[in-house]
Amino acid sequence: MTTPSSTTAPAPFGWCHWHKGPSGTAVMVDIVEQNSGPGAALYACAPCREQRGLTPVVEQAHEVAYRDYLIHTTDCAGCSRLGRCDVGGRLRDIYQKALGATP
Repeated sequence: MTTPSSTTAPAPFGWCHWHKGPSGTAVMVDIVEQNSGPGAALYACAPCREQRGLTPVVEQAHEVAYRDYLIHTTDCAGCSRLGRCDVGGRLRDIYQKALGATP
């Protein structure tokens, strides 16, 4: 009989949109927005990311900046819907700049 502690987890499965095949190392590298309907996520495996210079979404500047902004505003008593503290305002500006928007 197999117990939960003696079973191994299955290998992760993903799809690489660059070499158009299965991969155990695929991570999201881009998000395609659409005007109507759901958007799409594009995934790339480790070799394709290295060959093409692709950066995982979680490491892209706008994602890092947004995560920092959310963590700060969640814990900061000076940040609310009505305004931001100085640090929250600077983090928001960094996020906007990373998106390519003007603050």
